[in-house]
Amino acid sequence: MSFTEAIKGALKNKELTPSDLARMTGYTPQYIHEILSGKKRWNETTIYRACEALDLEIEITGKRSKTT
Repeated sequence: MSFTEAIKGALKNKELTPSDLARMTGYTPQYIHEILSGKKRWNETTIYRACEALDLEIEITGKRSKTT
């Protein structure tokens, strides 16, 4: 799952819109829509603000090994 997919899922679960996320993070709705559509890229600050607004935590883990 990509970070964008995770944010979209969190918005859906919390019954929020991208415009709600924009208000919560201090960004414009247009900017949030562009990030979520892939026209703009996430950066450290936007990731942090989105996670704080949606009460999410990022966890870094190793790759899962593939077994055949």
